[in-house]
Amino acid sequence: MTDEVYLVDGSAYIYRAYHAIAPLTNSEGMPTHAVFGFMNILRRLLKDKKPQYLAVAFDMRGPVFRHDIYPNYKANRPPMPEDLAVQIPYIKELVRAMNIPCFETQGIEADDIIASAAQLLSSQGKKVVVVSGDKDLLQLVNEHVVMWDPMKDKVMDIAAVEEKYHVKPEQLLDCYSLMGDSSDNVPGVPGVGPKTVEKLINQYGSLEGVYEELAGMKKSKLKERLEENKEKAFLSRDVIRLKYDAVVPAELSGYLPQEADYEKLNDLYTRLGFSSMVKEESKAIPVPTKGFKLVQTVEELNSVVEHINKAALLVIDTETTSLDVSSAALVGISLCTDLESAWYIPVGHCAEDGCLLEGQLQQATVLDALAPFLESTELPKLGHNIKYDYSVLKKSCNCTMQGPLYDTMIAAYLAQPGRRSLKLDELCLEHDYILTAFDQVVEDPKSENCFAYVGIKQACDYSCEDVYGTLVLWQAYEPLLKEMDQYKLFLDVETPLIPILADMELAGITVSGKVLEHLEEEFQEELDTLREEIHELAGYSFNIQSPKQLGVLLFEELGLPHGRKTKTGYSTDMKVLEKLAHRHEIPAKIMRYRILAKLQSTYVKSLKKLINPESGRVHTSFNQTVTATGRLSSSNPNMQNIPIRTREGNRIRKAFIPRENLVFLSADYSQIDLRVLAHFSQDAALLHAFQNGEDIHARTAAELFSVSPLLLTSEMRRVAKSINFGIVYGMSSFGLSNQLNISRKEASIFIEKYFHLYGGVKEFMGKVVAQAGIDGYVTTLLNRRRMLPDINVKNKTRREFAERTAINTPIQGTAADIIKLAMIKVVPALQKENLSARLLLQIHDELVFELPESELAETQKVVKVAMEGALKLDVPLVVNFEVGKSLAKG
Repeated sequence: MTDEVYLVDGSAYIYRAYHAIAPLTNSEGMPTHAVFGFMNILRRLLKDKKPQYLAVAFDMRGPVFRHDIYPNYKANRPPMPEDLAVQIPYIKELVRAMNIPCFETQGIEADDIIASAAQLLSSQGKKVVVVSGDKDLLQLVNEHVVMWDPMKDKVMDIAAVEEKYHVKPEQLLDCYSLMGDSSDNVPGVPGVGPKTVEKLINQYGSLEGVYEELAGMKKSKLKERLEENKEKAFLSRDVIRLKYDAVVPAELSGYLPQEADYEKLNDLYTRLGFSSMVKEESKAIPVPTKGFKLVQTVEELNSVVEHINKAALLVIDTETTSLDVSSAALVGISLCTDLESAWYIPVGHCAEDGCLLEGQLQQATVLDALAPFLESTELPKLGHNIKYDYSVLKKSCNCTMQGPLYDTMIAAYLAQPGRRSLKLDELCLEHDYILTAFDQVVEDPKSENCFAYVGIKQACDYSCEDVYGTLVLWQAYEPLLKEMDQYKLFLDVETPLIPILADMELAGITVSGKVLEHLEEEFQEELDTLREEIHELAGYSFNIQSPKQLGVLLFEELGLPHGRKTKTGYSTDMKVLEKLAHRHEIPAKIMRYRILAKLQSTYVKSLKKLINPESGRVHTSFNQTVTATGRLSSSNPNMQNIPIRTREGNRIRKAFIPRENLVFLSADYSQIDLRVLAHFSQDAALLHAFQNGEDIHARTAAELFSVSPLLLTSEMRRVAKSINFGIVYGMSSFGLSNQLNISRKEASIFIEKYFHLYGGVKEFMGKVVAQAGIDGYVTTLLNRRRMLPDINVKNKTRREFAERTAINTPIQGTAADIIKLAMIKVVPALQKENLSARLLLQIHDELVFELPESELAETQKVVKVAMEGALKLDVPLVVNFEVGKSLAKG
């Protein structure tokens, strides 16, 4: 600690941080880079200098006293960028949460507040450090005042000022008056630069001195300029001169920071997505281990069973040899029923030689004792990502956990929609508990079997922390879900889906290695041919995948028209190439090359690697907590993204085949987004069309083109289909014109006609956006929320994007909820009828089943009833079926 007073020029560092750091956003899409940069500067000051006395000064919006002196002050400055303006309140809120004295006064700038405080304190003999990089504040430097710029780590005292400017600090104001300041639109004397000013002030001492001796100067261009601009010079001095009478504390106590409000800081850092700052600033404590117990005997196991018998909830976490369920073996299980005690039951810990350590119960003994609880349909089980625990117990232990299955990862996803991280340790940190990191207990975190070699006592503390932390989270999230009206969604949709998704993952789907090998050879052959043709057309060899080299070829050598330029060169994305394809052969061939290369690397080659050698199938992971709309996503492989409309994409789908003697049954919702739109909008024409089984695209086309349905062409229907679905996604006339390759005017006319036809849709869209502006979020029919932080911002681009999101989220999100409800209904319905069909995949609005052909008719009946009855809307849900020996369409 030092006794200097540090005065921080907050507003200057807000701008510097904004321009110095690449754009960042939090999970809700709000820009955060200025906040992040500013806080790093402030935290560095606190860490490096450990100031005892500190204050931060800020500007306030609106005119200042300098505008009274000179109305054109800062007139040439553009308005503050919108993405900076939204961050400033958070910066000020953070400084106040840190309990650092914070000064701002309407009509007075931060510089003047600092000047007033520096003069007052230095007159009392106090040492002052002005934290800034603003040259105007160098006027303050004296024997008691220095300036420090933390971004350059440079200190400016009297000697440093004189070395740089060759004048004394108190003479800087007169220098600035002559030079002016273009950034603030302060005129000064035009044509007079720093070197000239330095000579003038050193020779004549001051601005007054210059003008007192002006008459005696030799005739010159400089003399003319000084004579002509005398008024401007003195006006500039009045404008630049710092104010010294702002109201600031006279006592050191007014600059004394208090203890930070860590709860508020924690909340702000969390909302902003600054997880590293959450960890550093948190007052979180390690999880208390006093109630953690190791279970090594049958008697101790029986005692655990007695506790669970009286419990209303069982928290569970499995420790395994691998994160890959297909190869994971159980190492231990941790359990708890309250925050008083937790148990760890080791079953698979090994000594260095690979032999099981003593003091462990046999896995069969443990599972026999716990099975009645794990398989109970009455006792809720709670975990963090409990789908993994369910899968491990089922795959390696032949124990099927029964619902209700509660998951704090899903609870956090619903209660805090859009948050970036759902990791257990980060969530617990926000609730004031520090969990031991995995790499703190294992020697080599990347080794598959590493946890089996962790000591039993250490494993006990580590694993019990996880169930303890999970219960802490549940006790916070359960009431929050109820308060937000999300609890029903959690109980009725998300949690019943967990075992269904886990079973789908365990089942996997067969992929034909032979089909993939044949495709790989064929694609590679075409890629090689394309490469040769492109090089021949170019006249030389180059890296086709290099945007920089391609840009030079297309725009400099071939002279094709180019669009925007990026930092690294010309943009050569697919949109650019598409526009150039009719002008030259190379762009068209490059497009084909890119498409094939992506299919080859992303699907053909990677799918081969993902085939499990034991099952001969690929086992995708279905994710419930990734998308903003509530739709499921999948990974390894991403089944949602396999192209369906291209010939090559369909050929990749052909590699997905059923087991021998079985077939695939695909059940696909027909136009579900539009049906949901009809329900939400209550548009009479849409409702009538769906209630009467009309072809909605044909009906729209007939109205848009003013022709009889009998005279419609496929192109007319395609246009109508694009508009129907485009409206759901809030598409503008610009977007529609690009998609249909028509003029903006034509697109506008189509949209105008559409809204004339479906007036209820336009009214619905307006109401949704208006309500979102009030609430800051939108909801689906089942009350799933999506936050919209940009819905009221002034920046047109960001606001319009938020408005489009407000329109499409209730529709897309409700469609996502319906397909989930369909899965929840269809699986038990098939089991009830003793049908052997297995649900393997969910892709967009489609469910894929594997079953014997002999059961097709009965299965279709059951699936149709379940899916079409998933959720009651004011229009019927309709399911279309396709049967095949692969996932290929048509």
